[in-house]
Amino acid sequence: MSTAGLINRYVWFVTTIYNRGPITLEEIQHRFESHFGRGEELSERQFHRYTDAVEELFDIEIKYSRSQRGYIVADREGIDNMGMRKWLIQTFSVNNILHESQELKNRILLENVPSGQQHLTTIVDAMRESVALSMTYHSFHREEPSTFEVEPYCVKLFEQRWYMLGMSDKLRIYALDRIKVLEPTERKFKLPKKFDATKFFEDYYGIIIGDEDFEVEPVALKVDWWQSKYLRTLPLHHSQVEVERNDEYSIFEYRLCPSFDFQQKLLSMGYSVGVLAPVTLKDIIREKAEKTTNNNASAGMDSQYHFKVYKK
Repeated sequence: MSTAGLINRYVWFVTTIYNRGPITLEEIQHRFESHFGRGEELSERQFHRYTDAVEELFDIEIKYSRSQRGYIVADREGIDNMGMRKWLIQTFSVNNILHESQELKNRILLENVPSGQQHLTTIVDAMRESVALSMTYHSFHREEPSTFEVEPYCVKLFEQRWYMLGMSDKLRIYALDRIKVLEPTERKFKLPKKFDATKFFEDYYGIIIGDEDFEVEPVALKVDWWQSKYLRTLPLHHSQVEVERNDEYSIFEYRLCPSFDFQQKLLSMGYSVGVLAPVTLKDIIREKAEKTTNNNASAGMDSQYHFKVYKK
């Protein structure tokens, strides 16, 4: 069997136990045959080979629980709290579903993440080996690209773009889709022992860090009843707390740095969200909303726009 075929089976194996555990060996064997077709059997020996492979590939232990009388994923709570391992399970699981649903490929639509393919592997390898990278980077703020060395601390996916947090002259965020050339060097570096990527970003909405105009502070939003439903199911930030709720609106409180990307998110929700505090953030959102209104009014002065590419 091909490597891809084996990985698909490992993914099915771990996701089945993760989602349905505690589950008996007999039930796993029955589901295996039902999923992969008649004549496909999972012997007890193969079962143990699969558990070893899953632990090696995903760092996930599968064990038998006597109290629950079935196989379970060990440290389920820890996996749920650790984004990386859970993300791996979910990603491989979705990939497995798509691979097995080729006849539905035109009915399963995914978002494009253009920056992840070319440089992500190089960065992850450098992180693993603690090797600095030589990078040619073209920032939106500069007319020409520049080349320098950077020590990769971590990577983060945010709104369809991959970003790297790296140390050059200081810790900075780099978008992978603005990297022109990226090569490993022979220089080793040491990641600070106290560095924790999750804690580093915990006070931010997205990837904009070190904004000198803002500090971490309490933020209160008044959200209409309809938009509130979305925020309950997908919070803006892990600190989100709903402190008031009625038939017309809810009030959500946060503790974060209300930097540019958080402001843009609030603006994208339009009239359904209002800032209660702090006053500085409230004024900024009001000013930006007024500029949007003025821009639309100015654009409306020329109502006879002629499309250059698209025809009516």
